Amino acid sequence: MLMHLETAFPGIQLVAIDASPLLQPVKHVSAYRIEPNRTGAILTIDDIPEIMQMKAWDLVLDNRRLTLADVADVFHLESVDSVIHIGSHYDADGAEQFMSDTQHWMQACRLADVSQLVYLSDLRVYGAGSVNPVPITERSDPAPASEHRFLLDAELALQSGGLGGTDDSGLNIAVLRSAMSVGPSGSSPAADELLWNTMASSRDRSVPIQLIHQHDLARAVELAVTNRLDGTYNVAGKGVVSAGSLQGMCNSVAGNELRARNRSRSGGRHLARHPLILSDAKLRQAAGFAAKYTSEQTARSFCHSYLLEPTRRNEQLAFA
Repeated sequence: MLMHLETAFPGIQLVAIDASPLLQPVKHVSAYRIEPNRTGAILTIDDIPEIMQMKAWDLVLDNRRLTLADVADVFHLESVDSVIHIGSHYDADGAEQFMSDTQHWMQACRLADVSQLVYLSDLRVYGAGSVNPVPITERSDPAPASEHRFLLDAELALQSGGLGGTDDSGLNIAVLRSAMSVGPSGSSPAADELLWNTMASSRDRSVPIQLIHQHDLARAVELAVTNRLDGTYNVAGKGVVSAGSLQGMCNSVAGNELRARNRSRSGGRHLARHPLILSDAKLRQAAGFAAKYTSEQTARSFCHSYLLEPTRRNEQLAFA
């Protein structure tokens, strides 16, 4: 995401705030590490004795380690105009913590007079049910499974300040509900939970699976910022790939290991019976978005990058 945005906005300094260090160097990025909030409480500068206030802020700037209470000040310091919140693509440990963190990020945007917030959600907010139309538009009523309810609640909390995505502070809020996102950098929590379970639980190899390449998702974020979008938008790749085709792309051993991580989840079984196919017509009309990768190309990119492809006999002989 950062590398794409650096190319898309060459004259802009980016700010990255994450619990982990950057995986790859990016030239025009101010990187901060955020400490997990283990108490659930947020301290303000008024809670710190006056004699220690400047020292506390100096420590933040010196080691670039923040708490959520510091985020608004960093936004001010770095003159942040637009914020991209990864949201459901990096699930917190629990629903309560996820909701709390989401509300704190929103509060920081308001305090710092940020004008644009792009929030990444995903298709799990729709739920895999027999009443879903094909394809699903943003007008479809979300009906998430009970374990995914917090994802929808987070969206509603973000947009509760006003209708249409713009709250009373003038903050534009674009919620991007993406199909399962995979690519050379890994996979989203939605794909981790649903993709492999769908393949394992589906006896019908023709079950359609919709994916979006990480590069296309980054492009959608770029367009949301550039066009100052507000409201809710689906993001999806071109077409679908069948469960059978995806099974053929993957090494069965590696696939079994990935399925084992989430085999207690029921989402994949539901998805195998009632596929979730999103329409991105609204985003195409509002921002001119058009995915560059098909679902099949996206699947191949992921399988190739993570060495999930079946090994051919001649390749085994060549390296013997």
